[in-house]
Amino acid sequence: MHIRWLEDFVCLAQAGSLARAAELRNVTPPAFGRRMQALEVWAGAPLIDRSAYPVRLTREGRQFLEAAQTALRTLDETRMALRAAHRADARTLTIATGKTLARSMVPAWLAGLRHAMRDDPAGAGFRTRLSTHSTHDALERFTEGDADFLLCYSPHDLPVMLDDARYQFHAVGVERLVCVSAANARGGPEFRLQKPKAGARPAPVPMIAYAETLTMGRMVNQEIARRKLASWLDVIAVSDFAESVHEMVRQKMGLAWLPARLIADDLHTGRLVRADLPGGDTADLALDIRLYRPRTAMRPLAEAFWMAATAG
Repeated sequence: MHIRWLEDFVCLAQAGSLARAAELRNVTPPAFGRRMQALEVWAGAPLIDRSAYPVRLTREGRQFLEAAQTALRTLDETRMALRAAHRADARTLTIATGKTLARSMVPAWLAGLRHAMRDDPAGAGFRTRLSTHSTHDALERFTEGDADFLLCYSPHDLPVMLDDARYQFHAVGVERLVCVSAANARGGPEFRLQKPKAGARPAPVPMIAYAETLTMGRMVNQEIARRKLASWLDVIAVSDFAESVHEMVRQKMGLAWLPARLIADDLHTGRLVRADLPGGDTADLALDIRLYRPRTAMRPLAEAFWMAATAG
């Protein structure tokens, strides 16, 4: 039996829907359903009445829910007490985040926070450990208690789903994904989004894409579908690493949507230029950057960091 099964079960009891609970737990509904079936096999009794909507717990399920909540609460409290007592370095904060944010946004953001906290006795002189992962793995590290905070992208149409009863967030910034290309000899884009003239069938424009597993990949694919651009673009490479997409664009392989912070220097020098549709129709996409924390009280250093990060 896995602890996450208990967390899934408690989430289901609160959500009243397998689909909604799966969304909150960041897994697909079929995977969530298999977890619940495995939990029932382990418990040796049916816990969920699937014939009702919203989903109801059976008599055994209600009894098991109380035990699951007590067990999770006890484990959480014990783990936090042990970590607080035996933390290797009490002056270190761990932030789970993605590789792109760790490079493009975190350095300047952290420098500003360290300056803001310099006179706070609880926060002065702290150290930071960045734990960089995919969004899914960063979420897991954070929810399992291996990081004090989670810093992640959260698109307006595809927001990060964490249990509001256990976690809270603050939007600490906005990132723009900008459609760009390497510059040609005239300083214009080597490749550009453009609508073909009526009756014309131009060759598709080469594009470097993100893997669908990435938040940015899902956002870009949605934008391409919304603008009906798929037939005008030829995806010649796919990567799950934004810096790799960036370099391929610099090498004049195709256009791509890239984070504005990541390519600021290239845009300033003119090595990369915007590849939007003609006529000033920008294809920018906006992503919120969120900082998450547990709702339970944290150690003084973490609370001081949160106060500085959310000030103003």
